[in-house]
Amino acid sequence: MSYRMQIDAKSKNAGRFVRRVQKELQTALSRSGLRQQQVAERLGVDRSIINRRLSGHANLTLRSIADLAWAMDHHVEFSLKPKTVVVTANEHPKIAAPTYMAPVIMQAAATSQGGRITYRAAQVPELTAPATAVPSRNSVSSNVVHQHESA
Repeated sequence: MSYRMQIDAKSKNAGRFVRRVQKELQTALSRSGLRQQQVAERLGVDRSIINRRLSGHANLTLRSIADLAWAMDHHVEFSLKPKTVVVTANEHPKIAAPTYMAPVIMQAAATSQGGRITYRAAQVPELTAPATAVPSRNSVSSNVVHQHESA
């Protein structure tokens, strides 16, 4: 019998974010050319505290992240980006209907991982009618029949 831990989407997202922050801090330390001991001296703390923060064994606060960045001669940038929806073949993205005040159109961008498609919402200034009318199914099939008969 095997056991499988189920992790909800919220916890998975939080874990990934924390890991990205830790990797950024480790990369900044590497780029700065400093050792953990030098960072600790700049902050006036023991090296073991720096080690725990960089290895993920300590809970990072915004203040501790800012302090680490300062000690490594870096600055912190923060941004929030809209979530993208990833669907695989034979799936359709679940999106809300666009509102009149803020029309939204889904733009597709093909990714290179197993035929997955990433959709992201984009704001458009206004919705316009198509430049040409879309032919009905009957007129398309009758054109095909006429082309086939003339061949």
